[in-house]
Amino acid sequence: MIDNYDVALAALICGLNQVSNRMQIPIENHLLKSIGLSITKDSINKLLHEASSLSLDMDENIESKDNGKVKKQRLYSIFQNINIGKEYHKENYYYPLTPMDISNNIFPKKEEEFKNQDLTDEYIHIFKELEREIEWELKDKHVSNLKDKEKAYNKIYYILEKHTTFVPCTMGKYKDISLFESLKTTSAIATCLNEYYHRGEQEENRFILLAGDVSGVQSFIYQVTEGEETKENVSKNLRGKSFYINVLIDFVSKYIVKELGLNISNILYCGGGNFQLLLPNTKEVKQKLGEIESEIQRYLYKKYGARLGLVFAHIEINDNGIKDYSNSLTKLQEELAKAKNQKFVNIISMEKDKFFIQESRLQNPCIYCYQHKATIDNILCEECSTHISLGEKLVKDRLKYIVYDFEGEIKKCDVRVSFGSMGQVCFYSKLEDSDIGFLVENINGTGKFGRIKFVGNTVPLKKGVVASFNDMAPLAEGDQKIAVLKMDIDNLGTIFSTGFEEENKSIARISTLSRMIDLFFCGYINKICENLYDEYIATVDPQEVQMDNLFYINFSGGDDLVIIGPWDWTIRLAIEIKEHLSKFTCYNPNITISGGIYIADSKAPVRITLYEGEKALEYAKEYEGKDALSLLNKAFSWQNGKYNVYKLVEDGIEYTNWINKEYISRNLAHDIMVGSKNIKRKGNIDFDLVPQIAYSLSRNIGEEKIKNEMIRRLITPRIEDSEIEFIKYPLMIAIMKTRDVKED
Repeated sequence: MIDNYDVALAALICGLNQVSNRMQIPIENHLLKSIGLSITKDSINKLLHEASSLSLDMDENIESKDNGKVKKQRLYSIFQNINIGKEYHKENYYYPLTPMDISNNIFPKKEEEFKNQDLTDEYIHIFKELEREIEWELKDKHVSNLKDKEKAYNKIYYILEKHTTFVPCTMGKYKDISLFESLKTTSAIATCLNEYYHRGEQEENRFILLAGDVSGVQSFIYQVTEGEETKENVSKNLRGKSFYINVLIDFVSKYIVKELGLNISNILYCGGGNFQLLLPNTKEVKQKLGEIESEIQRYLYKKYGARLGLVFAHIEINDNGIKDYSNSLTKLQEELAKAKNQKFVNIISMEKDKFFIQESRLQNPCIYCYQHKATIDNILCEECSTHISLGEKLVKDRLKYIVYDFEGEIKKCDVRVSFGSMGQVCFYSKLEDSDIGFLVENINGTGKFGRIKFVGNTVPLKKGVVASFNDMAPLAEGDQKIAVLKMDIDNLGTIFSTGFEEENKSIARISTLSRMIDLFFCGYINKICENLYDEYIATVDPQEVQMDNLFYINFSGGDDLVIIGPWDWTIRLAIEIKEHLSKFTCYNPNITISGGIYIADSKAPVRITLYEGEKALEYAKEYEGKDALSLLNKAFSWQNGKYNVYKLVEDGIEYTNWINKEYISRNLAHDIMVGSKNIKRKGNIDFDLVPQIAYSLSRNIGEEKIKNEMIRRLITPRIEDSEIEFIKYPLMIAIMKTRDVKED
């Protein structure tokens, strides 16, 4: 049998060489030899060809040509090919040939913006740069054992990920597939086929698609005791718990592939509390997988009881299941939904009656969770201590590296998350050894080496300490309140299952779509928060600002986010996220996002605030067609219709200015707002309120232009043309923003 890592390495390097040769930019062929590998073409070529064909679901040699030469192109934005029923005129957006980061370079641009740019030099630079980095990382290293092969593979993997994510794998019809996703999925498939053939299996379904999903996330994160003793660390604890969910799935997904003798390419997706793995369908893998699942579930149950668990589900798929990966994902999600309804079956089988018997009351419980015994300073359990430490230190560049250690060899680190006998995840602010552990990840590119791991880690610091919500509230104009913003992409399941009009729904294509969405929510979200902070600084005296950001990213990953900030700037943030996502997805109306904002007192229990934010998002999702923002207990379309988010905000700003300039008083604004709220009683319009409002406008507004404008908006021949039912919402904004304005 050819070693699985030999196959995986060959898939990456040989695939890269094929693409570079087609574009007549050959990469030196000594990359495999430089790490001591010698793989003959005959022994592996057939396996790689089969894997590549399955990955792309097309003839990899079909290219668009010009005079016998391959015409170099940019990566076509995959978002333009999504259609779930809304008409969309494509304008041909392409990506710059750029390394993967979280700058504006990751946004696609119209074809004409690249006019007269010579792609040859750009391609040469990319391929030479990645070749240089591979040779530097692997210099003087020779593969002699599995551990060396793991490290060599992981390093080549993340260098290719960095440099080829925005390179097309083909210049043909499906030029929206990333070269990296093609290489990665080819490597995963080839490894599975190698294992399948070696075991002599005869199953038609040669692959297993495994999903893992964390259950109990909401109750786990928000189960935090809030009181005088704990208030200082509540926000850190919540943030740490949120990030712990990602640490958990990152660790478990890597642990599974390592235990099965596979590699990180077999992790097709990992984020947002779930993962998908591609595995070979062999008797040995299925047996081992059952043992691993039981081990993980036992560990989590012992630590968290029924509060937090990891649900597993899998399907067996054949070659068509790889080619039509969209359909396979749909089937997998159906199996996962069934598994969630029976999530503790295995635990009950192991624990028997103990599962239903409540444990005796803890002696000296942790003051934060009341679930574990306090062992630190007699008030804090180890779990909450870890979560608080994560929430405090996972800020910008405080922690730069994540190291996965399955051997338990690492003794010193800045923050440690233990998973018992399975291993640990270690975090560092400084690290000199790039060969430490199984894999080194570099948080948001702040470190010098390692795989780039994008994390939404924007948090406001006040004099070097993570700011509290009480510190954030005064940054708002007027009412010193905070707001929680929750957002996610609409109809994401439909987008993945039926979004592609073309027949090609290959694993490489779907993986490209997943990566681009994840890049926005995990990485670029930090940039949006930073840009808004810069705008804020421009409006105030910088000497008076004691914090270095406005927003507290509680969670951002997959396709959703939870962010807390000053109430008025959080509304701005929601709009900015919507606008940037629209730009990132090439203004395709088939890809929309909904959000919910809940405004609260900064001293209110955070778990209640977050719960209300979730309810606000649900209101937005109930809006016809979704694509909405719920604010002030009302869902508004972002742009459609007469009364949308933009009008709400613009009118709110206008009424604020009128109050500040004393064109209208806050008392009058309040009276109109109350009248607007009461205009409908028991479903019928109270027409008596209309002349009352008209009289109040005439008597209390001295500025003729403003008076006429208010009458035009509210006093109309037909009640349905009036803004009387809408005006209360922008007036609420104006009243909150002018809290300090004195009345006559």
